[in-house]
Amino acid sequence: MNISAIYHRSQDNWCFPVGDEVMELRIRTGLDIIRVICEFGDQHEGERIEMQWTWKSQKVEMKQSGLTAHHKYWTCRVNPPHRRMKYHFILSDAIETIVFGETSIIDPSDIPDNFNFFFFPYMHRKELYKAPTWVADTVWYQIFPDRFAKHGNAGEFKPWHIGPVKNADHYGGNLKGIITKLDYLQALGISGLYLTPVFASLTTHKYDTEDYFKIDADFGTEEDLANLVKEAHLRGIKVMLDAVFNHAGARFDKWLDVRKNPQSPYRDWFYLSDDDQFETFSFEKNMPKLNTEHPDVIAYFCKVGTYWIEKTGIDGWRLDVANEISHVFWREFRKQIHRVKPDAYILGEVWHDAMPWLQGDQFDAVMNYPYTKILLDYIAHKRISLRAFRYGIDEIRNHYPSIVQTYQFNLFDSHDTMRLSTLCNNDLSKIKGALAFLFASPGSPCIYYGTEIALEGGQDPDSRRLMQWQPDPSENEMYAFIKTWIGLRKKHPALANHGSWEWLDSDVIAFIRSDNAESLHFFYNPTDKPVSIDCPKGAILFGTKMSELNPGEILLVKTNI
Repeated sequence: MNISAIYHRSQDNWCFPVGDEVMELRIRTGLDIIRVICEFGDQHEGERIEMQWTWKSQKVEMKQSGLTAHHKYWTCRVNPPHRRMKYHFILSDAIETIVFGETSIIDPSDIPDNFNFFFFPYMHRKELYKAPTWVADTVWYQIFPDRFAKHGNAGEFKPWHIGPVKNADHYGGNLKGIITKLDYLQALGISGLYLTPVFASLTTHKYDTEDYFKIDADFGTEEDLANLVKEAHLRGIKVMLDAVFNHAGARFDKWLDVRKNPQSPYRDWFYLSDDDQFETFSFEKNMPKLNTEHPDVIAYFCKVGTYWIEKTGIDGWRLDVANEISHVFWREFRKQIHRVKPDAYILGEVWHDAMPWLQGDQFDAVMNYPYTKILLDYIAHKRISLRAFRYGIDEIRNHYPSIVQTYQFNLFDSHDTMRLSTLCNNDLSKIKGALAFLFASPGSPCIYYGTEIALEGGQDPDSRRLMQWQPDPSENEMYAFIKTWIGLRKKHPALANHGSWEWLDSDVIAFIRSDNAESLHFFYNPTDKPVSIDCPKGAILFGTKMSELNPGEILLVKTNI
């Protein structure tokens, strides 16, 4: 048995509550393991017979939940007696069976040492991970306000045009412009708006905020934001704003005071040395880094977070450079946000392993860039094989607790990346295949403005091109495609966050999403040649029924349970 491949710990994504009375357990093994049983029970419950205390336990068969090049993942859900438990695993390969505990590996016939169990001491209700339930069924649309839509903005702006843009150019897109397009977004099926920063700043991107309590004049007023939120809510659309608490802009009043006054009371709000050298975001001298461990800084920015919820009714925050900010800051931020709006969505920008932020005391989710990379590596770039793609998806699906996966913010592109169309070399079959996979996956999907017209764009600032409203975007082929898949996701809960996942043995991307009512068989051929598929009998929801899938074709078939 490949003992060195076995791994488990009694926390994080390996052992976590998924409800008030339910625990989910995972273990990783080598490829040689063919069966895993979890034995669990209350650490204090048993009986003494003839001087021998016998532990009262239960056994549950674990199911394989993932496969990679070197490992298998196994999972199960259990109901711990009295909200606490100790447990170990019984693993079998083709030759032997072992008991795997926290401190050692023993033969099943041995009497287990109490110290060789894993423990989950108690399920404290207030420590459970809980995210707002509405997020699971939300389809997001990210907007870069200066470049989306303009209405009644009389300032001096560059003319709206097709093609590349510069970061320094202002085009006059504003909040009123977004309001005029809400019917368009509702018709597309969008149920959540994510706006990049709207607070006062001299730049178009506003990630160097100078006044956190003021809407930038180019974008409008606080009243305009409140009206946007109100009108969006009337259409069943939530609104999430972007906040930058890692650093401020060079014109932030506290920073200006520090630069003018050697004895400034705000000096400790930043990281300054005795010779006035200071830390920044990256190496941007116009973005001084904030000391997010300072109690006054924490209080100030928690007030920013609650202010805009109370004044305008926004539904959540996307938090920039979230991984460089103190955990102490985020724990207090979550408390204050939930004090004024318990179901607010708190989303962190973390591009790497984010488990430290997803324990239930900081973020509800992060922007799921590892998921993005695997999809693009296979579908757009052809850097990996189908097998490696499936391994990568399984790795990601087991990397976080399943309950967290439900609320993860899944995306292909944003203001920080190249656009999906450009990444796919404007190949509509690749773009459609990638988006279909997105809408058929667990999580909370987001599309970047202009994806519905296959808007192009390279690296920042080219990814921030102007939305084109002529010809009518709703008549575009991509608009119709996205609208269809959003509709399928909403109509069939198994396709979203309410269905199981099972890979199909195929030479194309193929899997089944199932719930108690139906199974949905998904096929997408990303290769450059026709591929035979084993198509089940059932109702065709998308595509054409066939035994052979042509390059770029997608098929979705429904079968009843």
